[in-house]
Amino acid sequence: MGQYDGAVGGHVAPGFEPVREAFARHIAAGMLGGACTIYHGGECVVDLHGGWKDAARTRPWTDDTITLVFSVSKGLSGAACALAASRGYFDYDQPIGEVWPEFACHGKEVLSVGQVLSEQAGVAALDRKLSCETMADHALMAQAVAEQKPNWAPGDYSGNHPYSLGWLACELIHGRDPQGRHLDRFLAEEIAGPLDADVWFGLPRDFDTDRIARIKGFGLPDMVLHRKNMSWPLIAGMFAPWTLTFRALNNPLFLQGPAALDTPEFWHIEQGAAGGMASARGLGKVYNAFATGGAALGISPTVLAALAEGIAPPRKGLQDQVLHCPVRYSHGFEKPFDGWEFARNRAAFGTFAVGGSLAFADPEDQVAYAWVTNDMGTHKWDDPREKDCRDAFYQCLEETGA
Repeated sequence: MGQYDGAVGGHVAPGFEPVREAFARHIAAGMLGGACTIYHGGECVVDLHGGWKDAARTRPWTDDTITLVFSVSKGLSGAACALAASRGYFDYDQPIGEVWPEFACHGKEVLSVGQVLSEQAGVAALDRKLSCETMADHALMAQAVAEQKPNWAPGDYSGNHPYSLGWLACELIHGRDPQGRHLDRFLAEEIAGPLDADVWFGLPRDFDTDRIARIKGFGLPDMVLHRKNMSWPLIAGMFAPWTLTFRALNNPLFLQGPAALDTPEFWHIEQGAAGGMASARGLGKVYNAFATGGAALGISPTVLAALAEGIAPPRKGLQDQVLHCPVRYSHGFEKPFDGWEFARNRAAFGTFAVGGSLAFADPEDQVAYAWVTNDMGTHKWDDPREKDCRDAFYQCLEETGA
């Protein structure tokens, strides 16, 4: 066998060859590494990987490679909360004060659990200075989020909660779980374990780090020089310390760029909004459970219907107060809307991430989709490397009449 050249491995089912072609084009064009897994009707029809785990291009991306998935993590938190809601720990329509009394202050008491999970609470930017040490302290972060004065009138708007959504989800589960588990254990024992899915919030200390693909990031100047579909107010805000954008996205990074999170110290922290470690295959397995009716995890029909329907928009519309563009947040996920139709119908729910990664479920089409990379692009969403694979998949569905 000749020297590895970063070529694509894995498989596609008959009829889905164009997805492999789309994925391979971007690997051949120089994308560092990535993977794509797609289920349809409960069958894994695409499971591809290619490229490299390191910038020196010495370690091939293999079928068990995982990587830091940034905000795709939010969907895993949303999945954990959906399972908790299915077990009766809380109801999406329940007042937040009945589930987490300490959080119901500074005007946040008007919110429901569903609104809190839909990033309407206005705790996107925290006054607490974040570090790996503080972020690893469950009690400290639960208190900091609960006591935070909101960045806007709760329920008026939504906005990207880049880190705090993870602590919101964690405390909702921790406070009502009979075993008192935090998000990391709940995900591991109730979702990852039963599905045999490679997804983690906080890697085990003995984890084989050779499986981890390291992130090739971008600097903040690249957002200006290589701007794609990020808004100019978002880019300007990243350099202006007095803005909500800066305070939400630069704590703890402070102008370092998101790849600065890719450190061994951060890998071991339970951070349910930005710290998920996962493979595309693992994400696909989780979303497939939701795409095929929820029975594999015990997701109730009522909860699945709520995820498909989506929560009511904030009172003053979908404009994200941090990202400065419309986004439709719902129950820990994002939903398709006029500005971003990432699936074929609006029953879908999932999460995108800075750098290009995307994962979602569509229970109407019975589709579960996951695309991840360690080579961060500067698109807000619809990174062409990812979108080419997604478009090829849906074209295959159209041609087969599925």
